Amino acid sequence: MQFPTILVGASEIDITPPVGMKLSGYFYERISDGVILPLKANALVLGEGDNLCALVSLDLCGLPKVEADIVRQAILRETGIPPERVMLCCTHAHTGPTVRGRKDWEEVPLNMEYMDRFESLLAKVVAQAKQNQAPALVCAGTQREEGLAFNRRFRMRDCTEQFGPNKMRPTDVNIDEDDTYCAGPAGPIDTDFGVIAFKRELTAEPFALIVNYALHVDVTSGNKITSDYPGVMREELKHVYGEGLVTLFLQGASGNINHCPYLQQSPYPHVGEWKSRQIGRAFAGKAMNIVEKALPSQSNVVKMVRTVLEVPKYPKNDQAVQDILARIKSKKPEELTFFEESFVKRYEEYSDEGTDEREVFTLRLGETALCSVPGELFVEWGLEIKKWSPFKYTFIAELCNDSVGYIPTFEAIRRGGYETTPIISVRSTPALGLMIADANFRNLQKLHAE
Repeated sequence: MQFPTILVGASEIDITPPVGMKLSGYFYERISDGVILPLKANALVLGEGDNLCALVSLDLCGLPKVEADIVRQAILRETGIPPERVMLCCTHAHTGPTVRGRKDWEEVPLNMEYMDRFESLLAKVVAQAKQNQAPALVCAGTQREEGLAFNRRFRMRDCTEQFGPNKMRPTDVNIDEDDTYCAGPAGPIDTDFGVIAFKRELTAEPFALIVNYALHVDVTSGNKITSDYPGVMREELKHVYGEGLVTLFLQGASGNINHCPYLQQSPYPHVGEWKSRQIGRAFAGKAMNIVEKALPSQSNVVKMVRTVLEVPKYPKNDQAVQDILARIKSKKPEELTFFEESFVKRYEEYSDEGTDEREVFTLRLGETALCSVPGELFVEWGLEIKKWSPFKYTFIAELCNDSVGYIPTFEAIRRGGYETTPIISVRSTPALGLMIADANFRNLQKLHAE
């Protein structure tokens, strides 16, 4: 029995920065003091001719558009693949370096020697993947996965929502027996765990995998450089399928999803290296189960569609902004939290004039579609994109070619919480989630007609 093939090449390269670089993703300065697992860039080059495209997974917290544009130009020079057919997707690892254009809580001086090397390494790994192209079968599948991912937003009885269930101690995963504030989780998770396996022959071992799931990559924490649970998963999969296996982890719609077992009184650690290994090993097992059952695609269509959105900025006169300002003004200066002080500083510097260009990429690989997002999408938007997709399998790939911050639902913005704080967490119009969902919807319809 013959199955259609597509041209696929894969490659992996180490992008670990030198120890001593500042780490990205937290409210405070962290200087790296060691390495647990190296950071990698894993690349696929797919298709041919006018449909030749590149997909890259990076062990980074985020890659702002200014840096993504520089990298895509470097890839163009090295391979001839145009920027509109390159997807650079970050795993969202919070234990990697700050890169050009990314601002955390202060302007971080860049290690320009590393940045120059970083950009050339990404061009090199895509070039290597292109050189490795050969006909391949595409085998995709999904399974239900739950018990390691949790919605981290909780509804309080005053109708507000917050990060974590404990109103008095928001970082706690449990609440006291006499707690009267928390009503329960404010939303769902996405239980779809998706895998695409690329094989040279039907009974051959896969030479490359795409793994997709929605779960924040901030498990290990601390001051050491690590690729966290995606790195653990990759290493476990190599033990089974060979050291040459290239595995791309694409982060799903996880803006409000993390790894903490809220309200479960779990005896296991909920943060650190052990937890990272637990998740990575479990995900490797799930991925292998899907790989061994996945059937070859009956389609060999490879096509990427790009939509450019002109996105208004978050309005300074919005009610949510004014409510935060009023709350801050009611306090004495010495009573302000670090978060509130940061908000005041950002508000004074912030301009809501003009629009920002944001890109949405949708990639068809046979019977599977990959829908990109330029920031941290709330899971509800990801589920909506999947609901209306005409494809057999649909994956969400967030933090693609940009890092715009959180992209919450309209309702979540009104109910408050860390992820919905205007100007700090949300810098684009509250309608951005809808704009992205609609752009992917239109792209999906177009690709399905191919």
